[in-house]
Amino acid sequence: MDDPDSELLDPAGAAERTALAWQRTIIGTLLVGALIVRWSVTERVPPGPGVLVTLVSAMASLFLVGRRYQRVQETVRAGQTPLSRYLVPAATVFTVLVVLAVGAEILAEYSPS
Repeated sequence: MDDPDSELLDPAGAAERTALAWQRTIIGTLLVGALIVRWSVTERVPPGPGVLVTLVSAMASLFLVGRRYQRVQETVRAGQTPLSRYLVPAATVFTVLVVLAVGAEILAEYSPS
């Protein structure tokens, strides 16, 4: 009889779930970037931060999701945990920088001159 725990460590399943999670995150980030661009156009503010968020998200979806899928599949097959040492902190730093840039734009727009 098969080991019931072996189904939990299915390399293809783990990689698929990780890829889907990354895709959902990127779609959400694309949406936020589009909303920032739309807000910039209606408020006549430079759309730089929104365009940056949208472009980086699009590039991440093109390059990182496939690579992450392969990496998770390989590490699970090797019996290791598929943790990312660089990608998650880098995405966090990028998100914080974008939030600060958008906040600075809003502050500059609405502060009394």
